[in-house]
Amino acid sequence: MRLALISDTTAALEACRLLGRHLQAAGAEVTLIVAPALMNGHRAPAPQVPTLVFEPLTAAASELLDHLDGAGVFVEPETLQPFLSIRRRAARLRGRPAAPLFTGPLLPLVGDALSADLLPRLGYDLICLHGPVQVEELGWLIRGTPHAAQAHEAIGLWGMPTAPIGFGVSREPLLVVLEQGGVPGGAKDKALLYRRLRSLAVAAPGWTVRLQPDYHLATDPEDWTETTLAWHHGLDADRPANLQIGRRDDLPLNLMLAWACLGISSPWLLSAMVWGKPTAVLADYGIRTDFNGPLFFGSGLMRRLADCLPLEELLAAPQPNPGWLAGLGWTIADGPQRLLQRLEGVTR
Repeated sequence: MRLALISDTTAALEACRLLGRHLQAAGAEVTLIVAPALMNGHRAPAPQVPTLVFEPLTAAASELLDHLDGAGVFVEPETLQPFLSIRRRAARLRGRPAAPLFTGPLLPLVGDALSADLLPRLGYDLICLHGPVQVEELGWLIRGTPHAAQAHEAIGLWGMPTAPIGFGVSREPLLVVLEQGGVPGGAKDKALLYRRLRSLAVAAPGWTVRLQPDYHLATDPEDWTETTLAWHHGLDADRPANLQIGRRDDLPLNLMLAWACLGISSPWLLSAMVWGKPTAVLADYGIRTDFNGPLFFGSGLMRRLADCLPLEELLAAPQPNPGWLAGLGWTIADGPQRLLQRLEGVTR
């Protein structure tokens, strides 16, 4: 089966690289189609997944997709419906059957955040979900609407690595703190969080505390703003030597090296959990919908930042609730095969 995976953000590109490799391992031929802006200043795509550079809407109208068995569309919300409309219109004008288009949330969202993500995806030939929780919530969203028959398939936690990329840890104790854009929101809130993490590093001189940005945040000093921990770190002339800023592109690597991990609501906490890293979900901000806090309701891992000292106590953190992980899709091990089987049914 010949497939394309289309992305126009850094987070979507990283997720598509990962999914592409899994689909290749399942026997599919996969090509990444990447927006030109993503190729400026970012690391080169994984060489084992062929890559083309196109604006998404240009690709939608081109003959490029005519010879494929399906295309995954993982673009900004405002581009989803125009892509669908242009692609189907172009296929009609050329008198060709339109190859099925699939899409889906990049991250294991729940609640209002999931509904907002799903709405512009309705009408695609297939929506790829993560697990039973998202399947149930999609059912609630579309019940009694013209989209009640929307095709969907749960394919597991496909947008982030769950298979370990290695088995080593750093020589010295390493705490990775996952930073997100807009969480917490506002410059004052980021400044306060930085001061609290700085105090954490001062109180634990035997540990390295690495503030790790996710793929939505800039990685270059000239792009930092006062709403990032890196900005405050750069202005801190007397910062402790054991308080560091991680490179955005090293996110999976730093998670692998970590002795423990903490964050507010980053989905990458899930990767840390399933890799066996002692993990704390910071409860200081409550379970806020705008922070995607409901994702971690039921995880059993929430604790206040003040309760994380001494850091050695994090090493004895409990394991995540297995039922909660299963609901998010962790136990689905054959996601790529499920996706290919559903696409075969659409194309026949």
